[in-house]
Amino acid sequence: MKKKLVLITGSKQTRIILHDQLKELLDDYIFIECFAIDEELPGEIDGDVVLYSSESIKYEMKDRLDVQHAHEIVGNRTIHHKHINELLQIPAHTKVLIVNDDDKETLKLIESLYQVGINHVQFILFKKQKTYYEGVEVAVSPGEIHLCPPYVKHVIDIGVRLFDMATIFELIKSFGFNQSNHSIIWDRYLRNIIELQKKLIEAEGQMKELHLHVKSVVNVVEDGILAVDFNKRITLFNKRLESLFQLSSSDVVDREIQHVISNEGLVEFITSSDEKSQYFNVNGYEMVIYKSMIQESNTTVATFKSVNQAVEIEGKAQSELRKNGFSAKYNYQDIIGEHPALLKTIEISRKMAVTEYPILIQGETGTGKELFAQAIHNHSTRKNGPFLAVNCSAMTDTLLESELFGYEEASFTGAQKGGKKGLFESADKGTIFLDEIGVRPYGHIENLLRQEMGVCA
Repeated sequence: MKKKLVLITGSKQTRIILHDQLKELLDDYIFIECFAIDEELPGEIDGDVVLYSSESIKYEMKDRLDVQHAHEIVGNRTIHHKHINELLQIPAHTKVLIVNDDDKETLKLIESLYQVGINHVQFILFKKQKTYYEGVEVAVSPGEIHLCPPYVKHVIDIGVRLFDMATIFELIKSFGFNQSNHSIIWDRYLRNIIELQKKLIEAEGQMKELHLHVKSVVNVVEDGILAVDFNKRITLFNKRLESLFQLSSSDVVDREIQHVISNEGLVEFITSSDEKSQYFNVNGYEMVIYKSMIQESNTTVATFKSVNQAVEIEGKAQSELRKNGFSAKYNYQDIIGEHPALLKTIEISRKMAVTEYPILIQGETGTGKELFAQAIHNHSTRKNGPFLAVNCSAMTDTLLESELFGYEEASFTGAQKGGKKGLFESADKGTIFLDEIGVRPYGHIENLLRQEMGVCA
């Protein structure tokens, strides 16, 4: 007759994970019954061995269950081996916040991390009453990620910790398994680790191939490509940058950017600025640097283009806008007349053109409202952006709303596949001219326009 093991954990999630581990190793030889404190518990325990998931669980259960006839074991827990590779990839010397809901268990978790070789980072203990940890951008938690401070950029959930080999050995000893059973159980335990190791080796090989492919691609482009991780360490430095900075990528990769690039303004732009592009003189070369963020890996990518390249690209973009009719062709010199009222209007519109405020142009049909709108655009700071003119009198409220603000795929019958970009989005960094907006009621469109443009009644 099989003997019985009773497992008691704190949460349902822990119960499920640890039960799966024990079942995989021991199910052929013993009955396994599991309970969690946050679920319903029996009045008494009927088992040969009672296994607690932690010391605090045993303490909490001492006055609630009668286990005098069972052998009690407090399990030692260790990091699930499938998370070790991810933890090893955290850059050296990083401050890592260890987040758990129990201080003693937090210390045990740190001890477990050291035991499996995660000793290249600086561990910081989480305290419930503390709200800010200076310099911490990475947190590690065994399933308690809801406790992590919201400003921490990178959170690694290592899930429920498994029972370690010492605990499995104590169970084997307590149930008195023979040598044959003993060997089979150890083989099962080791097989999981070996299988994972195979997967890690395979994944590492794939990553090396991918890295070499990416490196070969970025090395043939004319632009300089620089990538910086969340710790401000350089992860990519292509051939163009090697030439520009007279540095070898092998000497700069994995170093903090401020220790490689001496231009403080450039470093601040890449690591801190909200600007997407900026001009810099880099070692005597005039460069426009474009910046983008890869959210999934929290990596910043900076593209270095020569000013000549940037001007050429901008010219091509403007040419494309003009070809599509998204450009203003008239300037103030195209407004011909000597009447004082006209000259006064031109003077006022010139002043308004250099502001960022929405402008209302009133006049009878045929008096040149669009002529003024185009001249204002070409005299403004937005002159390099698109100019879109929309005849509002020719559209219904519904059509006008979908044209101005766009729509998502399948939002209504007849909507085009993939949705449609709105004219406000198309006119980004440029000007949109809402022609004839005042000659017809536009209902709720008025409120939408006020939200989009900041127009006040």
